[in-house]
Amino acid sequence: MAAQIIDGKAIAEQVREEIKAEVAKLATCGVKPGVATILVGEDGGAQFYRGQIEKNTGTVGFAYFNHQLPAGTSEAEILDLIASLNADPAVHGILALMPMQAEIDQNTVFNAIAPEKDLDCVNPANIGHVLLGDQLFAPATPSACIEILDREGIELQGKDVTIVNHSNIVGKPVALLCLNRNASVHVVHVFSKDVPAACREADVLISAAPVQNLIKADMVKPGAVVVDVTTIRVEGKQVGSLEFEAVCEVAGRVTPVPGGVGPVTNVILLKKALAACKAQTGVK
Repeated sequence: MAAQIIDGKAIAEQVREEIKAEVAKLATCGVKPGVATILVGEDGGAQFYRGQIEKNTGTVGFAYFNHQLPAGTSEAEILDLIASLNADPAVHGILALMPMQAEIDQNTVFNAIAPEKDLDCVNPANIGHVLLGDQLFAPATPSACIEILDREGIELQGKDVTIVNHSNIVGKPVALLCLNRNASVHVVHVFSKDVPAACREADVLISAAPVQNLIKADMVKPGAVVVDVTTIRVEGKQVGSLEFEAVCEVAGRVTPVPGGVGPVTNVILLKKALAACKAQTGVK
């Protein structure tokens, strides 16, 4: 069996075009979605991510507000900035980019972001909404997994789903999203007794473990859908957590790395910002 390779770039482009069409409609009502980022210091990874956000917002016609703060900025100053962005009607989504310096309490910063403007589900109130079935402000990467499954016409109801990861960023929220679709969910991690057995039971296997070649072909149920969330760099190349070629001989559909979940995650933030804009302005 040769698995179908799911084209995340094509899905992302489809979502992007849908967003652009919605932005054009909003423009006729004088409304423009706006996204603000907060970055403290000069961390290279955070700077790169900020640049990607600026680029992506530009491609769909959003307003973008960059708040680059110097290292040493106090927590009080950051909270004051967040308060002003919460109150700014031109800003519909806020992203506080990590890391910040050690003396800044990350949870205090996250809690200060208004839930309705919290694009990456860092405010605990939004985790509660996800638990109750509201996907609007679920974290971007878990939402990207669901977007891919939806676009591929993969129904989760009644399916066995195994998630290899139990982090607050991916594993737990994607488990909630799958439960909300009436899947039977098994979450495994480094302390689980028999990860391969759990994986072999899965109709849909979602791996976000940061380990290259963790998922072997004999861990995959024949015909299963395998979503590889992992992106790590090995010898200058992006790789995921699958023994990719071997898994493709067993699985029915597989997301590659790169070109799978990553591109979709980028546009999901835009989709969430668009939804936030509509909710805050009342313009549909």
